[in-house]
Amino acid sequence: MSQKRILIVDDDADLVLAIRLVLESVGYVVESAPNGAEGIARMRANLPSMVLMDVMMANPLDGFYTTQEISDDPQLRSVPILMMSSITTTQYASSFPTDQYLQIMDFIPKPIDPPVLLARIKGILKG
Repeated sequence: MSQKRILIVDDDADLVLAIRLVLESVGYVVESAPNGAEGIARMRANLPSMVLMDVMMANPLDGFYTTQEISDDPQLRSVPILMMSSITTTQYASSFPTDQYLQIMDFIPKPIDPPVLLARIKGILKG
């Protein structure tokens, strides 16, 4: 069985490093991108098993727009997305759409608890 590849799309380099260490410690192959446009480019170059997508990057809803673009792309839409964000505790909370409008598998709030993250990833990749 090949290793599962996870793409982290987040502009917080410290968080990306922390998540990378957690995921690699249990055998996942990890790539990262600091914004949605680069995330989509990386997906097109080498389709990952799943994506961890932040909502707020350069634009407060960059992750949301990127998720919409992924779901509109026939080559990318089959990749499951786990959205992560602290947006619900910011001034942008009212702008955040509910998951009924997002093509995501799950949502995890920041700060991220590593055992919860691993359980959610395992559940998504298993299904």
